[in-house]
Amino acid sequence: MIDRIHHVGIVVHSADDALGFFRDTLGLHVTEDRVIDEQGVRGVLLACGENEIELLEPTRDDTGVARFLQSRGQTLHHICFNTDDVNAELARLKAMGVQLIDEEPRDGLAGRIAFIHPKAMHGVLVELATPPDRGHVSTEKGFDHLAVSVADYVAAQESWKHIVGLEVVNEIHPEGRGMVIGQMPCGQVMVELLAATTPDSPLAQRLMEQGERASSMVAIEVKDLDAEVAKYRAKGLTLPDPAVGVLPNSRTSTISAEQAFGLAIQLIEFKR
Repeated sequence: MIDRIHHVGIVVHSADDALGFFRDTLGLHVTEDRVIDEQGVRGVLLACGENEIELLEPTRDDTGVARFLQSRGQTLHHICFNTDDVNAELARLKAMGVQLIDEEPRDGLAGRIAFIHPKAMHGVLVELATPPDRGHVSTEKGFDHLAVSVADYVAAQESWKHIVGLEVVNEIHPEGRGMVIGQMPCGQVMVELLAATTPDSPLAQRLMEQGERASSMVAIEVKDLDAEVAKYRAKGLTLPDPAVGVLPNSRTSTISAEQAFGLAIQLIEFKR
């Protein structure tokens, strides 16, 4: 059973350089750091509440991760879901005829893993992982939400429901933005499907240019946004002044992807 987001993976030129941000500036704790020779990567996992962020640094030039970095640059690579039985999940997906990258589980940084082909998930590379007993466990909230832009909202809902068991429980129609946000809970995280409702909206234009994909962003809830912005500015980062967010009763500010090794960090405060 899939019960939470295990991690989001980003591809970086240098894991050591990225650790200077994620470990030293954000204060995240490293839970795993090793080279996986057969995959040609160095992987680093950093805990963020119940979730983790994975840094992937290619160690050879002849791998898919290396080619991804060359073509796309530092950015989000995949979303990984935690399951107690990756074998059972793969058997279920194969019986459904879902297009897979891995027909059988293999060893990875997060445990026993397998990847679903992005064509099955509207442009999103999805990993399933059954962590080892020694893996990171926390009941604290990590990410607040992730976002996935989709061209066919109805079809995407069906795919996410049947393949990974997530279902839209709430819809938000931000005023003047020509879009709908479908919220799907997974553990303490909301996975959001973003779809254009007007052909001239910024999201519709972005979908035309980039296609369906997961946004290279994670949102993290904070209690005092002004204090968090001041803290990171004091560390030399550039953040915009807090502003009203897209989600109801929220204010946000964002550490840009350019400063965060390809993964934008949105700081979000809710008025409870």
